[in-house]
Amino acid sequence: MAVEGVMVTYNYSDDGELANILTVAASGIKYSNRWVLTHGSILSPLKQAKIIKEARGKPIVNDEFYNTLPEMYVTCEKGKSRGSNLYEGVERLSRERNLDIDTDFEHSSYQARVMTGRICHLWQCPILDRCVDDILYSWTIGHRDGDVEKQTQLGKALLSVFVLIDLESDNTGFKTLRPLSELLDLVRLPPERGTNIQVHSTPFGCEVFLNAVTRGSVCGVVGKRPSLLLTDAATALGSEGGPVFTDGPTKELVGAVVCSVSWWRGEWVGLTLAAPLRSVLAAKLRVPPAAAPRAAPSPLHSDILERIDRVTLLVRCGASWGAGVYLGDGFVITCAHVVKNHASHKVSLYCRGVKETAIVRYKNVDDKAYDLALLFTNPQCWNHLLPAVFSDEPAEKGESVLAAGYPYFNENNLDDLKPTVTSGHINNVSPSLIQTSCCVQSGFSGGPIFQITSNAQVRVLGIIVSNAKTETGACFPYINMAVPAKAFLRLVQQFIDDRDEKKLLAIENSREMIQSQWRLLPYRSKI
Repeated sequence: MAVEGVMVTYNYSDDGELANILTVAASGIKYSNRWVLTHGSILSPLKQAKIIKEARGKPIVNDEFYNTLPEMYVTCEKGKSRGSNLYEGVERLSRERNLDIDTDFEHSSYQARVMTGRICHLWQCPILDRCVDDILYSWTIGHRDGDVEKQTQLGKALLSVFVLIDLESDNTGFKTLRPLSELLDLVRLPPERGTNIQVHSTPFGCEVFLNAVTRGSVCGVVGKRPSLLLTDAATALGSEGGPVFTDGPTKELVGAVVCSVSWWRGEWVGLTLAAPLRSVLAAKLRVPPAAAPRAAPSPLHSDILERIDRVTLLVRCGASWGAGVYLGDGFVITCAHVVKNHASHKVSLYCRGVKETAIVRYKNVDDKAYDLALLFTNPQCWNHLLPAVFSDEPAEKGESVLAAGYPYFNENNLDDLKPTVTSGHINNVSPSLIQTSCCVQSGFSGGPIFQITSNAQVRVLGIIVSNAKTETGACFPYINMAVPAKAFLRLVQQFIDDRDEKKLLAIENSREMIQSQWRLLPYRSKI
């Protein structure tokens, strides 16, 4: 493959005696045997990071700046030798004489090669920078330890910065056009939502994890160009700069990780943020981005997403928002805490370019299971939607599921609004609670948990209520709870048929066993 994931490190310390011990690391993309592209977060400890922050997107082109940057070390997997080498044979014999003969020490996990290079150019991507201003303005980037405000300001300034390293020359020389054009020729257009991808990265800058592979899907695409990809492929600190490939035998390069750890509204964002490299490079080189085939989900995945999009609505009430599931005839099921302030604020629904108000026909008592609300809106406005199909069978532990919601969206671009869809499986199940491993943030409340059947039918298993949250405030987006459809569906359907509101009151199940299960002691959910 012409492109491979690598680890990028350098020695750093204010104390000269420690300079050879302390290292800073990120992941990177090595291509054409000479060039490495990595992410600007690797520069965060350096004084030059402040210069980048204050440059506000203006290009930095002076020898003094680049000459003071440290030498970079690039670690990659050791490829097989193209020819016989006496020294390699002696080295192998020495290992065999001194170590367990049954262990394959020729395995790539024991082999690595380190090359040195110099940073020859860095720049701030304008489309990512606008994304930070328009969407990520209230986010915390990185750890929540120490001075969060300073850390976040620096993290946001570096989130849109890319660094080019030359492995064959000590001269900086501001090389940009040729190496970046070479990379542009290797990159495909950004993948569509629902496309399966894989990330190659080295978490924590640890050689043991060199070029680790994680798989997931593109959960959401931000911006029309686009400017940011959201994926549930799990990453950790140090993964920034790692390549994002389409999944499958060809593994086409489509992006690079720009943020693995972030916080929003006090919650850890479990999704990885990746930059679509074709958009980034096209903006840098000032060329049209559309010049290569787009990585798209399979027709089956496209059909599944289309059905999900026609069932899942955005629900807003004052400053609160979540998701809802369309039941047909103008009825929408959502969470009670999403419309908690409906008496003083109007309830609005958005889906596929349509906005309409709704009234609350039923709402659970606050802080009681099952935290559900039933909304009614003008059914003539929603003829383009599909009534949700609910599963006839209860959820089974271990089965694969999808979750849909609206955690992030642009207030100024609701016409192109689509739900974020994450994948996972059923961790645990009871008649009154479903727990899944889907990544769920604020904005998923009231959204559906989908079961995809063997014949590609999309069925709702339950309604998302919350993720796990400890008393100290720590949130766990990959541990979340939903109300099983069988706990409320029959009562709601009876109400839709005869409009007898007394039947809805039975949803407020007063059994202590169910209430205590939803209190999640000692871990408290948002209800």
